[in-house]
Amino acid sequence: MTSETRYVAQADVIDCDIGGERALLHLKTNTYFTLNATASEVWPALAEPRSLEEIVTLVTERFDVTAEICRRDVETLLTQMVEAQILRVLPTGEAV
Repeated sequence: MTSETRYVAQADVIDCDIGGERALLHLKTNTYFTLNATASEVWPALAEPRSLEEIVTLVTERFDVTAEICRRDVETLLTQMVEAQILRVLPTGEAV
């Protein structure tokens, strides 16, 4: 993951709240993905392209977590979401 890499939600993913957590469904692949309460705070921000650092800042401003621990956890989340085709990776300069 480079600092220039941006992540954005796939257009064909729908979501709903389930008691403070989020359930995501990719309509083309039928992939189901769940987010805990913390990750659920990240999801709305991914409607627009965001860098790793932007997401880390968002989480550290809302939760009592160090940037180092947050970065590691967010990298893991983003990797899992890309593998599940919930997110798209946009290299530097690429438009949505």
